[in-house]
Amino acid sequence: MSVYLGYYRPTATYREANETRARQGDTTLDPKFAQIVVDLPLKLPAGCSILGSFAPAGGSPDNPPNVMIIETSDTAHLGFISSYYAGYLQFQWFPATSVGANKNQREEWRQAAAAPPAVTR
Repeated sequence: MSVYLGYYRPTATYREANETRARQGDTTLDPKFAQIVVDLPLKLPAGCSILGSFAPAGGSPDNPPNVMIIETSDTAHLGFISSYYAGYLQFQWFPATSVGANKNQREEWRQAAAAPPAVTR
């Protein structure tokens, strides 16, 4: 299994539709989008798990992108998620490298990163 980071932002058309609704006084989340967000975990392919999804506080378009963290052994699952949100969200996927959650783990990562690469023959 590998972990992937999916950085995402709303598509231009979805963002414009939300802005139009907000100008008309409707600041609620689009109900169709809200439903597909709720349904995604039920529709994921076998062997694909969402570890988390996070967004910067504030919701400004100038903020960094949102991120979804996925664990899978099949990169086709990333394409499934991107297609699932087509018209709403645009994703960029990257494999993740763990750098540790505490001081000892980060020090182990630093030493491994600084070590010369192993030579395999």
